Amino acid sequence: MTSEQQLYLSPHIDDVSLSCGGAIYQQRQAGAAVLVATVFAAQPTVKTFSAYADWMHGIWGNLGQVVAARLAEDKASMTVLGCEARYLPFTDCIYRGDPQAGVWYYTSNEALFGDIHPDDLPLAEQIVAAVAELIAEPAKTVIYAPLAVGHHVDHQLTRQAARQLVAQGYRVIFYEDYPYADPAYPYSSHSIRNAYPLEAALTDSQELRLAPELRRLSDEALRVKVAGIQAYRSQLDMLFEGAAAVAEYVSDYALYVGQGQLAERVWPVGRQAAG
Repeated sequence: MTSEQQLYLSPHIDDVSLSCGGAIYQQRQAGAAVLVATVFAAQPTVKTFSAYADWMHGIWGNLGQVVAARLAEDKASMTVLGCEARYLPFTDCIYRGDPQAGVWYYTSNEALFGDIHPDDLPLAEQIVAAVAELIAEPAKTVIYAPLAVGHHVDHQLTRQAARQLVAQGYRVIFYEDYPYADPAYPYSSHSIRNAYPLEAALTDSQELRLAPELRRLSDEALRVKVAGIQAYRSQLDMLFEGAAAVAEYVSDYALYVGQGQLAERVWPVGRQAAG
């Protein structure tokens, strides 16, 4: 049993379950304390949204109770994985902007996977402060953060926050954003080609001296990971064209990264980069 706290930063509800669910289950089975902190999980305070946000709500199928319904799905997934969850006070990018002026920062698929809006840049420091409040003993905490494969703006902001945590001396391990890291994934959900694959994310993080590390998964861990993903019922049609395809996609990628054996792959920061 490890005494270290395993703290996973999930940009959105579902990201950590998609990317790290198998390892989380095995860590919990080994007696580790695991906490998943979802960064952009706050309920929007406005009642009127952009046309793009309304379109997304329609895909999710829970218009009118969007965040509440997704939180319920996330709690169900965390129960499957056996870990604790916290939710930070930041809204999803599709809700950010100046609503009173009718201005929204991200109103298309291209914007969602494009550059961070300049007015959003201070969010990284705010995320760092919120994460630090969750950590009682920094020396005994391992933080997992996304590489931002796919280039989603909320993943980029979470990665920026993680890089600041590295600079402050925290131990950080980066994980591959699934399904964006899967070269076989069709990206039909947003009808946009992934122009920022794993290789691009690693190139942009060269100074961190990242090195791959495989987390081997048991058959049971893979089954639990799939069940944890299937708890996000509102997302399954968009991500996998239905629940039935989840196991095949997830298994295929686990075998791909494990070179024939089930695995998840993470990227610890090099000792020199971490200071």
